[in-house]
Amino acid sequence: MLLTELYASNFRCFSEKDPLTWTVGTGLTVLVGENDSGKTAIVDAIRLTLGSRGEDLRVAVDDFHLPKGAARTSSLLIRCSFENLSPEEEISFWEWCTLGQDGAVCLHAVLRATLVEKGTVKRAYTELRSGLQGDGPAIQGALREYLRVTYLRPLRNAEGELSAGRRSRLSQILSAIPEMLAEKESDFSSGKAEEPKTLAGIVAKADHQIHGNETVKGVEKRLNKDYLADMSVGSEQLTVSLGIGTKLSLAQVLERLDLTLKSPGEYQEPLRRGLGLNSVLFMAAELLLLQSQSDQLPVLLIEEPEAHLHPQLQSRFMQIMSERAADSTNPIQVILTTHSPQLASQARLEDMTLMACGQTYPLANGQTHLDASDYDFLRRFLDATKANLFFAKGVVIVEGDSENLLLPAIADLLGRSFTKHGVSIVNVRHVGLFRYSRILRRKNGILPIPVACLADLDIPPDAARDLISKQKTASEYTTEQVEAKLASRKTHDGENVRTFVSTQWTFEHDLALAGLADELWIAIKLVDSSEADFEKIKAEAAADIASWGALTADQKAVKVYGHILEERISKPMVSQQLARLLRSLTGGAEELKTRLPAYIIEAIKHVTPAADPPEPIGLPEQTA
Repeated sequence: MLLTELYASNFRCFSEKDPLTWTVGTGLTVLVGENDSGKTAIVDAIRLTLGSRGEDLRVAVDDFHLPKGAARTSSLLIRCSFENLSPEEEISFWEWCTLGQDGAVCLHAVLRATLVEKGTVKRAYTELRSGLQGDGPAIQGALREYLRVTYLRPLRNAEGELSAGRRSRLSQILSAIPEMLAEKESDFSSGKAEEPKTLAGIVAKADHQIHGNETVKGVEKRLNKDYLADMSVGSEQLTVSLGIGTKLSLAQVLERLDLTLKSPGEYQEPLRRGLGLNSVLFMAAELLLLQSQSDQLPVLLIEEPEAHLHPQLQSRFMQIMSERAADSTNPIQVILTTHSPQLASQARLEDMTLMACGQTYPLANGQTHLDASDYDFLRRFLDATKANLFFAKGVVIVEGDSENLLLPAIADLLGRSFTKHGVSIVNVRHVGLFRYSRILRRKNGILPIPVACLADLDIPPDAARDLISKQKTASEYTTEQVEAKLASRKTHDGENVRTFVSTQWTFEHDLALAGLADELWIAIKLVDSSEADFEKIKAEAAADIASWGALTADQKAVKVYGHILEERISKPMVSQQLARLLRSLTGGAEELKTRLPAYIIEAIKHVTPAADPPEPIGLPEQTA
């Protein structure tokens, strides 16, 4: 039986007008997105409807949707739909099943909750029923227990969960493993020579040996003779027996067990291990239970498994989850939420669902503008430095280190900080610019995340003829050819994805051409200089600039950018120095705007729309 769809209306961020309708993947599903986008709401919707083992979660007042500027809704509905029932499941749960449109047997678990106010107290009343609209029989008994999922909370207390104790999670896991059933019968007899094999037998033997211990017998004798004999009233004589108790149930035995990682070989005593390794051990124990039981729904919910795990261990964890979910002999459904670019980069893109503004955007084939070759490419090249695009309010995709270093600084100076506005910058290093942008384009609907792609027009000016070979310069292009080249850079635009193309040649050249040639030249000269020589080199560079009085703006830009090319000067180092110089501009943001290429300003505006003040609302124009 597979969880195939989750529907939620008036639950938290999912309103009645814009409900959640999410098709759940068959194996591993990774939910990514910024904070408060709805990932935890999805996990909790499943937990509240189906229940989860080891906890008692109930609908609370703040689970009901709160519209902006309006009162909280008084009812909510969550529906978990299941398909692919096995013949055994169909027989066992037939009275709760319905037939789908294709005639296949399916099962719907519908949670309805109503908010009732009594005086100053508000309480939620719930019912769980079957049927597409929740109009079928109430779900209870065996089906209710079967539907409970396994849930691993974020920042879990792994060490505590694996320690001995009454109703410990470890004892619950062990007692539910089928192999443990044979351990509850004692096979110990004091007259037998064979050693007991079962846990109950081992405990019985230990109790027998404790009773035979001389010290234990001495303590019993003193208690009985010196104290209890005098405290007895009437004919009933109080006596004691000191031991661990032969009547211990298997559950009580298991509650005395700890699960710990062994110390490395060179340690003679137990070694307390870190939070990360204990967290891995706890998740392994839960997986053991989930894949050992046939009477439990094989659905595992994990929130933020990256807690306490270093990057390499995160990568290994994601690989194991993918393998377990794809195991055809004992498959499980795993729904995992994460804020980790490392985990996101290790997951298959097809297994990911991006969440934004309370809506789901699956990245599976057919949902985006990616084709099969794109998925193959991104599986190889989408690393942790690029996977930050899954957690952003806006995305800038660039082709080089210069843009990667300089654009955030320019945005800061323009009062449109990328950090403040939640913008991620992705440097693809001249490889697959538009493959990454197509991740965020939808076949149906619009993803509410603005994406700006920065591309070079790559038309060198005539003044750069000596710097290039076998490449046409500006005068050799017709107007139609220029327009065609510009249009080719924008063929992958759509929805909130826009490409911003350099004015003429490249990012650095066009910065110089727009009005930053002087600062670029000084930045070039400052590369590899010491802090002590900063003012001296600035003065020398200023003298160079003063000697260029006869150069046109075009020639000046080519001279500056040409020096970077001919001397093979590090563009990232130049960008680092240029960012420092831009911060010292006396005219601030207004001066910088006049000296930047327009396409850069427009790209930054596109991904930081929240920085724009609202349009003033005035009176309608008077007509004559």
